[in-house]
Amino acid sequence: MTKKASTSSSRERLLRAGARQARRAGVRSITVRGVCLQADANLGSFVYHFGSREAFVAEVIERWYAPLLEQMSATVDRALPPKVRLRELVLQLGDWAAANSRCITHVLMDAASGEAAAQRFVRSLADRHPALILRVVAEAQRARELPRGEPLNVLLFLMGAIALPILLTDRLAEAKLAPAELTRTLVRFARERAHRVQRLDWALGGLIRENVDEPFEVRR
Repeated sequence: MTKKASTSSSRERLLRAGARQARRAGVRSITVRGVCLQADANLGSFVYHFGSREAFVAEVIERWYAPLLEQMSATVDRALPPKVRLRELVLQLGDWAAANSRCITHVLMDAASGEAAAQRFVRSLADRHPALILRVVAEAQRARELPRGEPLNVLLFLMGAIALPILLTDRLAEAKLAPAELTRTLVRFARERAHRVQRLDWALGGLIRENVDEPFEVRR
C-alpha cells in the first residue's frame, strides 16, 4: 500500500469512528483519544488530517448532512412545476428526518451544550435546505399554485405535517410517557412513508385551491 493510500485510509477510518460515536451519544461525546483508539490510528495521524478536534467534529457533521443538501439542490433545479418540486423537497426532508431523527436530536443537544462546531452548523442551516424550500414556495406563489403569504409560514405548516411528528413521537417513545402500544402506533404513523406522504398531500391540498387570490370562506 502506498503512503498516500495509507493516509487516506486512516482519515476515512477516523471519520467513520467519529460518525459512529456521534450517532450513539452526539459529537459532544467525541474525544480525540477515543476516536483514534476506535479507528486504530495514532494522534499524529489525527492532527495531520484535521488539525483540531473542532475541525474534526465540523467535518463529521457536514458529512452526515451533505447527502440531504445534494439531493435537495438537484431537485430545486429540475424542470418541473414548482408545486411538484415542493412536494419532492418536503418528502426528501421527511425521509431524511425519519432516518436521522436521533442524530438530529443529538446535534441540537450538542449545540445547546456549547459544542462550537454544532452551534455553527445550526446557525448555518437557514441559508441551506430551508432556503431551497422557501425559494420553491415563492416560485409556486408567483405561479399561483399556492396562496400568497410569508413563504416561511408555508414551510412551517408543511413541516408540521412531516418532520415534527417524527421528532415528537421519537422523544415520546424514548421518555416512555405513554402506554407502549399507543406509543408504537404513534411512532408507526409518524414514521412510515405512506402515512407521511398522505399527511403531506392533505397539507398541500389545503393550500392549493382554484383561485389563490380568494380568501377561504369561513362557515359559521
